[in-house]
Amino acid sequence: MKSAKALTKKTLAGFATLAVSFSTTAAIAAPTQRQVVTQGPHGASKLVKVAMTSQPKVARQLSPFNLAYMAYQGWFTNEGVPSASQLIRSYKIGRISAVEVANAAVQTNRLSADTLNDDSYLASLETQLKALSQSD
Repeated sequence: MKSAKALTKKTLAGFATLAVSFSTTAAIAAPTQRQVVTQGPHGASKLVKVAMTSQPKVARQLSPFNLAYMAYQGWFTNEGVPSASQLIRSYKIGRISAVEVANAAVQTNRLSADTLNDDSYLASLETQLKALSQSD
C-alpha cells in the first residue's frame, strides 16, 4: 500500500512537471495555423476549415545590462551595431550611441518601441556602454 501511494505521488509530480513544461513550450511556440477537424460519416475525420491566425508581436523588455552585453556579443550586427571591440571603439568616438543600440533591439523585436522614449532606460544603457568601454 505504501509503495502504491509513493508511486502515485511520483506519478502526479511527474504529470505536474510535464504539464508545466508543456504549457511553457506551447506558449513559446504557438501555432500560426488552426485547423478545425470534425468527425465525418463512418468515423472518418473531415477537415472543415483552416484558419490563419496572426501572432501578436511581443516585444520583450531587456535590462540595460543585458542589452549592452547582447550588443557586445554581436546580436545586432545585422542592424548596423558593431560587436566586441568595434562596439567599444565606435562608442568611445561617438559613432554609436545608446539610442542606436536600443533602436536595433526594437527592430529585432527584443525591446518595446516605447523604451526609445524612456530617458531613464537610455541613461542606464549609456552607463552600461560606458562600463564596457572602460574595461577595454
